[in-house]
Amino acid sequence: MKRARRSPVLFPWFFAVAPVSLGLLSVSAGEVVREPLVLKEGGTPEMPVIFDGKGMVIDLGIDVTDQAWKREGDLWTSEGPLLGRQPIMGGQLAGLFLDEVPLMIPRDLEAEKAHPDRKGFCYVAPEALQPGQMGYLEDGSLYFRWPAGKTPSQTRLILPPAPGISGVTIACSHIVVRNVTAIHAANDGFNIHGRWKGIRLENVKAFSNADEGISAHDDVEMAVDGAEVAWNGSLAGGVADVGACVTSYRNCVVHDNLGGAFHFSGKSHRVSETVIYRQHRDFSIAAGTEVERERVEWRREPGSKP
Repeated sequence: MKRARRSPVLFPWFFAVAPVSLGLLSVSAGEVVREPLVLKEGGTPEMPVIFDGKGMVIDLGIDVTDQAWKREGDLWTSEGPLLGRQPIMGGQLAGLFLDEVPLMIPRDLEAEKAHPDRKGFCYVAPEALQPGQMGYLEDGSLYFRWPAGKTPSQTRLILPPAPGISGVTIACSHIVVRNVTAIHAANDGFNIHGRWKGIRLENVKAFSNADEGISAHDDVEMAVDGAEVAWNGSLAGGVADVGACVTSYRNCVVHDNLGGAFHFSGKSHRVSETVIYRQHRDFSIAAGTEVERERVEWRREPGSKP
């Protein structure tokens, strides 16, 4: 078996392999980092810590294009488990990317009725798979059907890292994170859990992550000003804020995510001056959740009319 390559996929800039921690990293403009970014040191309401990535890209993808693939037309199957990985649950995450495009893992609900002990792990059979979908065989082999618009000879196959790993994790209060791009994480691009307050994201991008691009949980209070969230694999949304969190989004662009644009089931949320396009749904809102929308445009294409 050929060894998988870790290489930048969307951003051919300077490459740096090093763990990242606030206070220890001297960030270079446009730097590509191959390890997750974990931010644990916050400031105060009067003096928040500022982490300026200066265009930093956190890219956790693993290039598996040159792995052994059985090719039957537009249906490709790995020879055994891909890099030894176990199958992941269907119905929520993307399990593979074709360049930026996430592949959905649909569930076989009829098979699950016959095998309730395998809920989430009964996959649509290869012959029934639609373009842009994937699944797993009993031996753990991964199979997928090529979507329209992607040519095998011109496309890289990118596997996310081990399950549960996010690109940027924020675990502190009173911090501003700006000018960072998170791509190809196994979980969220930007992930925030806990009782943190005073979090602000500015000019960030969350592309091609297996779950959400940005996701706040629990009792988080966060403001996002200037974000592009695209090609993420969650069936909930490119953005999903849940629990009892309070969040706001301003001046954002959200497009081409597998699910909808925004999913809110927290306490209170606001979205303003934001453009959504190439999404089958703009908002999904849980009962009892407060959501305020102002000057939000939902378009078919970037330049089309709302």
